[in-house]
Amino acid sequence: MNAMIDAPADPNTPLAIDARSLHIRRGDTTILDGVSCQVARGEAVAILGPNGCGKTTFVRALTGQMFLTSGRATVLGETIGETDLWKLRRRIGIVNPTVDPGPDAHVTGALVDASLTTTDVVCTGYFATVTLYQQPTDEQRDHARNLLRQVGLGRRLDHTFEALSTGERRRAIIARALVHMPELLILDEPTSGLDVAGREQVIATVESLLTLPQRPTVMMITHHVEELSPKTSQVFLMRDGRFIEAGSPRDVITPESLTRTFGCKVFVRRVHGRYWLEVLPEAWLDLIDRNKL
Repeated sequence: MNAMIDAPADPNTPLAIDARSLHIRRGDTTILDGVSCQVARGEAVAILGPNGCGKTTFVRALTGQMFLTSGRATVLGETIGETDLWKLRRRIGIVNPTVDPGPDAHVTGALVDASLTTTDVVCTGYFATVTLYQQPTDEQRDHARNLLRQVGLGRRLDHTFEALSTGERRRAIIARALVHMPELLILDEPTSGLDVAGREQVIATVESLLTLPQRPTVMMITHHVEELSPKTSQVFLMRDGRFIEAGSPRDVITPESLTRTFGCKVFVRRVHGRYWLEVLPEAWLDLIDRNKL
């Protein structure tokens, strides 16, 4: 049974996301199974769950990239299926490292042309293109440079994108997602594949965005509790296409809830506002035996 999601405490707060009983079925397979949630504008929330539980599918449903079998999703006041998706998507920034470009991106046609300078890569965000088919204005280029400084890449403005480290590329892609000053920023596993320093740089970048006077609504999609900002106000635990629990981090990020979510006995501790998960050694034998089945 899906978790009951309460409305924001202040009923006068406008919603960034209002999802009501979202179902997505493809043939005999149920991918989303009655997912509901409400997220207030300016709020920082997280969807936490194992690989394959439906997190990215939920994001695609919110952005109109996957058609709903049933249910209703309203994003930034626009109902999916009844609005101009092109215009709506310009109000949403998405960072998804699964489509991050590799060193041959200028050949393979990935997210961006990696032979461009870092500044020009950010400028492609104005046009939603892989490379620069038209020249950005001086104002756009200055804005791109300011965004790069904001994410800590002020010394990489004129470096080629392919010369950046993986963590630096990820922060540049975050800057690219911010060019239109999105009202909703969706971070789909933004630290995937990064080392500790790269992960912390991305988390610090997100944290800085949450201090802005007119900050965007931020939705973090992850399977790592370590990635959650201390400013996270709601956490939705997802498993098998459902939200099985939702609430404040203190109420939801518990050993019992995360053990249920991940199907593995875990211990959780909170240090300086951040959560850290440990798998208990007693769970190892169970995991090995399960994998033998």
